[in-house]
Amino acid sequence: MAGLIVLESMWNPRGRLLEEEPSVLPYLKAIRQSLAWEGARIHLVYRRFHTAYDLGLLLGEVVRKRKSFRYCYIASHGQRRKLLGLGDQAIRLETLTEYCRPSQSIGYVFGACDFLTPDTALNFLKKTGARFVAGYQKSIPWTESMLVDCLFLSYMLGGTMKWVRTKHGERLPPLKTTNTFQITHTENPQKVVGQLYRDFPLSHDITFSLFTLSRGRGRKPELVNSFNLYERRINRARRLVRDL
Repeated sequence: MAGLIVLESMWNPRGRLLEEEPSVLPYLKAIRQSLAWEGARIHLVYRRFHTAYDLGLLLGEVVRKRKSFRYCYIASHGQRRKLLGLGDQAIRLETLTEYCRPSQSIGYVFGACDFLTPDTALNFLKKTGARFVAGYQKSIPWTESMLVDCLFLSYMLGGTMKWVRTKHGERLPPLKTTNTFQITHTENPQKVVGQLYRDFPLSHDITFSLFTLSRGRGRKPELVNSFNLYERRINRARRLVRDL
């Protein structure tokens, strides 16, 4: 059973604790249930954090139980090289990387504005040894980014619809040509984010990016950035749509 740990900060500015606010939890519970219908059982654990200290305690448990949790989703406000806790308290990249190592088998997803630039991703991957890290390079809208995060996690945990190839070599969503569909699943996170860009191009528009390290023998680790990897393919698909 795949394990997903979800860590979410307060969203209200200046820590207005009694005001109503959104949460990613209901959406992830719905995804867990839908995947269960398809035979993919998910162990979902959800916790709130307010400060760097809280987050450190939680991530320490994640690292200790890294054989149980394959994915860690951290949702909070963010700025360049830092997350923001209760009352906009900064949780800096250097502190975060200390909390997350070693993480060889874990993939991290950050639902936070501005946080995950290529430099930040390279620093995080080198110091933690994480399987991958994903997030956003710029400011993002809450609802759209939450949907992107949930869709990516759903694809990673349970798969997505398998597209069909026409006699002319085009790939189309299966329901456009048939009345049934098949689920395809891959463990390769770069392939999964390519499927996400294909199905939901807005994810690329709001700079959702996934980073891995390519470790060739005798070479320095090279950063692989999905945002650049699939950019030409997305632009080509949009040109075809404009020409219809």
